[in-house]
Amino acid sequence: MRMRKVASKSPAIYRLLDWKDSDKCLLLSVLLFIYMSFYLVWHLVTAFYTDFGAQYVSPVGARQLSWVLLFNLSGYLLLILWASLLRKVRRQSPLFVHCFVQFFGVSFLLLGLMFGLYSPITGMVLLGSPLVGFILFGFRPVVWGFTVSTVMVLLLSWLAARGHDIYALYFRTDPAAKGSLSYYWIASTVAFSVPFVAGVLTLVSLLLRRWVYREAQVRAMAVQDPLTGLSNRRALFDQFAHEMARARRTGEVLSVCVMDLDHFKQINDRHGHAAGDTVLVRVANLLRECLRETDRIGRIGGEEFVLVLPDTGHEGAEKVIERCRAALVGTPVMLDVGEPLTVSASFGVVTALAGEHATESQLISRADDALYLAKKRGRNRVEFWSSAMLEVATA
Repeated sequence: MRMRKVASKSPAIYRLLDWKDSDKCLLLSVLLFIYMSFYLVWHLVTAFYTDFGAQYVSPVGARQLSWVLLFNLSGYLLLILWASLLRKVRRQSPLFVHCFVQFFGVSFLLLGLMFGLYSPITGMVLLGSPLVGFILFGFRPVVWGFTVSTVMVLLLSWLAARGHDIYALYFRTDPAAKGSLSYYWIASTVAFSVPFVAGVLTLVSLLLRRWVYREAQVRAMAVQDPLTGLSNRRALFDQFAHEMARARRTGEVLSVCVMDLDHFKQINDRHGHAAGDTVLVRVANLLRECLRETDRIGRIGGEEFVLVLPDTGHEGAEKVIERCRAALVGTPVMLDVGEPLTVSASFGVVTALAGEHATESQLISRADDALYLAKKRGRNRVEFWSSAMLEVATA
């Protein structure tokens, strides 16, 4: 199966992993600023204009949450300005990333302190945030932020268990207790939890897609020629070895062709290397069109290609290779300047008969000898290797 080119273009958000750390922090700061703004609006409406506020919200807690939210908004606004400045001067700052991660933990820890450290919001931060953070910013800043937040949660929980009045400061009465269950609070919790969870899942999804894309790129770079998209030398010889092993096992014949473009150096000298690249890409596409699905093709260097034709004897190989040769000559390559350029190639072919014990290197060497003879006899032709051919080639 031929390797397909990995798509080189993707929406900008899919390339989030490739962003600078300050730009990642800028995006998250903007989203969190919006998130905290909604929290502030909800708080003001809930505390002063609803029956829930009159029944459950502590007046002191309401003032404290107002200050907490204003503190969080101010902090994210400062981070946005800092990130914007870094973006403008095109600089990176490890300190900025650490400050963002630490402030993120502090801002949600303060909300946890107001609504209860055992509330869903604390759990979401402790579980979801490191997942995104490790992918976006690496190990060190996230571990420091997570460690500080975890220690603070444990410390505050211990103080609350020791009788200090620091749990759920926003409420005068627990709105989630069995005796005073408030569906308004449950609905509000869900309303704020769902966007946070959805945001985390969306970011993770985008980042994982980018990871898959990057891994596909790495795999493609390992087996593909970057210019033509054909198998590179390493991949082609792996495929060749596989086909040779299969031919020995099944007793089938196999043909191998080494192909070299004629006068390719003159194309580069006269028209430039960009034109040479255009020729190579067009030649690769023509070979794909002329070969069969089971055939293997690779570029092994410069203007040299290798074609592996499984289960193909002398007669079949002659038809396939002649079709390739005629297609190259009969299809001029259109250069960027609009000038058509006729390209030809010389082909050296060897057929490994059933029961023959030649190695891959020996077959390639024989095909090279046949290619040399094709060039010696005038180029733009196909020559098959034979033992008698050696005498002609060396004459």
